[in-house]
Amino acid sequence: MRPRLRHAAFVAVTAAMIVGFTATPAAASHSWNGYHWARSGEARLTILSSVTSNWSNALSVANSDWNRSAYLQNTVVASSTTSTARQQCAFPSGAIRVCNFTYGNTGWSGLASIRVTSGNHITTGTAKMNDTFLASADSAKRQGVMCQEVGHDFGLAHQDENFTNPNLGTCMDYTNNWSTNQHPNTHDYNQLAAQYGNHNDSTAASRDTAGITTIVTGDVVTLVTWAS
Repeated sequence: MRPRLRHAAFVAVTAAMIVGFTATPAAASHSWNGYHWARSGEARLTILSSVTSNWSNALSVANSDWNRSAYLQNTVVASSTTSTARQQCAFPSGAIRVCNFTYGNTGWSGLASIRVTSGNHITTGTAKMNDTFLASADSAKRQGVMCQEVGHDFGLAHQDENFTNPNLGTCMDYTNNWSTNQHPNTHDYNQLAAQYGNHNDSTAASRDTAGITTIVTGDVVTLVTWAS
């Protein structure tokens, strides 16, 4: 069925102007609507790598960073890196796929998408790195965007959505300078503990068609929820 737009909120940003969200204090919750993976014990997810070799290290570092949480222990597995596979970046069953491709002048440099059940359980996710903007970016920005998009796929939102605020020392922070925002910080790990530490799911959540939620990092920031 052709999806219809249920909700959309967006921020357009240029070098001279910022419109929209104000800062979110670092102490505030930054759960992404309570979305989380069904789990018993640690969340042990497969992250399918559909990235080219120049992105492999950034993905490896991001996975190691997030695995420092007591509630995540995920494994990166090689997957197809053909142009078609990377462009489509298809949702995998019960896993996360990470891709890079020249997606074009979309307004976003990184994009994370998840499917969720009515119980807020994530059943699959993708993270896209847009080489239109990132192919020539410095390593700090590439690492920060990779870290952030993978973090969204675990159910985290941003800590701060004002690009000109001082850096919070986390990749989950909007910034114009990624030099100190390439990795998670203590607040990210605390947020994961709050989302994953208070319950166990005895069985994995069954997939349903409740919808797709998309969150974006880039010069145009769009939060979209689709209904089936």
